[in-house]
Amino acid sequence: MHQHQDKFFILVSLVNALLFFGPFTVTAQEDSKSTLGLAPPSEAVVLFDGSDFDVWKPFSFQAINPKNDQKEIQWKLVDDQAMEIAFEFEGKKRKQFLCTKEKFGDYRLHLEFMLPEEGDGNSGIFFGPLYEMQILNSTKKETLGLTDCGSIYQIRVPDVNAGLGPGVWQTVDLDYQAARINAAGYATERDSARVTLRLNGQLIHNDFKLSLRRNKYAAYPEERLSHIILQEHGSKVKFRNIWLVENKTSDESK
Repeated sequence: MHQHQDKFFILVSLVNALLFFGPFTVTAQEDSKSTLGLAPPSEAVVLFDGSDFDVWKPFSFQAINPKNDQKEIQWKLVDDQAMEIAFEFEGKKRKQFLCTKEKFGDYRLHLEFMLPEEGDGNSGIFFGPLYEMQILNSTKKETLGLTDCGSIYQIRVPDVNAGLGPGVWQTVDLDYQAARINAAGYATERDSARVTLRLNGQLIHNDFKLSLRRNKYAAYPEERLSHIILQEHGSKVKFRNIWLVENKTSDESK
């Protein structure tokens, strides 16, 4: 009798846990907040599904391909439906960032990345008029700085150290609201861009106002629409499952 009661109470406890937390799958690197492998919804703009680079092109600005003469994408398609940063084209070293051919206003971006086993895994994701979410192996740091993983580069330190180490897939979920540009061509402090950012399911920036542009790309034009840009910074970082959902209602209200 006691065994049946014990089984009953265990079953009830599991049911209550599912009702409270929702369905979950336990793995070595996931928890109930993980968006790893999240499929794009029907309304999403798919930027990379592992098959090709059709929506991407080499980026050009200042010291990065300033003559805009890189026409070929040198990054590689690799296993796990991923792209990997490459440092040369036809045997010659060449620095290359990638950017989307299309520009976007307000959106929710999903992206997955993996740090290489060698080096510090330095890279970045640019959103808006070149704000950067830093990609780096900062797992061993107790105190993060403005250039560590998850930081808005040279602008804001993440609230928690949510980065993982090399060799595992990590998730970025980013909600971006572009600045409201007035008729004179600039944004007021009140109408600055905003971002909410989750790294591996953890909230690291919550509706942060991007009123400061003090990184080395601050001269990039402040416009309502902008590219998504992936940075090459000397490490073979991989990216996969990149898509966004545009907030058309918010865009049209500008």
